[in-house]
Amino acid sequence: MNTTAHIPVLVNEVIAGLNLKPSDNVIDATLGGGGHAEAILEATALNGKLLGIDWDSKAVKRAQERLAKYKNRLILKTGNYRNVKEIIYESGFNEVSAVLLDLGLSTDQLADKSRGFSFSSEGPLDMRFSDQEGLTAAAVVNTWSEKDLAHIFRKYGEERHASRIAHLIVALRQRAPFNSALELADVVLRGAGRRGGKKRISARGGSAFGRHPATRVFQALRITINRELENLEAALPEMVDILASQGRLAIISFHSLEDRIVKQFFKREAIGCLCPPELPECRCRHQARLRLINKKVITPTEDEIRRNPAARSAKLRIAEKI
Repeated sequence: MNTTAHIPVLVNEVIAGLNLKPSDNVIDATLGGGGHAEAILEATALNGKLLGIDWDSKAVKRAQERLAKYKNRLILKTGNYRNVKEIIYESGFNEVSAVLLDLGLSTDQLADKSRGFSFSSEGPLDMRFSDQEGLTAAAVVNTWSEKDLAHIFRKYGEERHASRIAHLIVALRQRAPFNSALELADVVLRGAGRRGGKKRISARGGSAFGRHPATRVFQALRITINRELENLEAALPEMVDILASQGRLAIISFHSLEDRIVKQFFKREAIGCLCPPELPECRCRHQARLRLINKKVITPTEDEIRRNPAARSAKLRIAEKI
């Protein structure tokens, strides 16, 4: 298997923010290309251990090759991070000092034409993080109603042309089903009123308009298929539960929907009473479980964005368990 081409985002900020010590046990719950995991293993040498989790079995295999020299301090598992408690129980992984969630797509997933994540891919419309289970993008695009398609494009993609794009997809699939990401991207261009824009779209997905016009629709499909927001909301309390006292949770998000969930969760868990202010006494009995490490979100430097354009929309938030 080819080695990973993925460059980890905000890696120095992650390592500094997690405040790692040589004996710390750390979970990288979104292993990806293994770049963050490698930096964590270096920071926790010689006795710290790392549990790496990824839903994508191909990512786990690539990371296994990259991290081979750390094999005595490394456990790798294929699975969904929302099942982290079950995974650590099966792995016998205890005393967790830090957890990392990097919610972005890896370069390897984008480059793999069989996955359908890239706008320029002639491969099948798949978009699943897991290569073993779940609904595909082709199934959604070719079978869902116009109303449902417009709903997810609007809700998860924040696409202002959602209704028009959904209408065009449903009309065109009557002639022939959509089979490739490239076909879908072309229709989104038309639905967004960019008929003449095709010549201005590069093979890598950039355009004279800045972001590729299909970005929002592809994001909406990916979120829907992989239940990304649902998984994140379910996993956050679990991540806090498994942390030892003074353990830290670092989360990198790449769009406003994810960041909003993380920000609101951290804010809620960093305060005590959640009762309305008009109540004379607390009835919720909620207790703060987190301390915010960075009250202002951490973003990449201009230098990092120049070196790695994929980092441009990354946002890092870190909290410590009380």
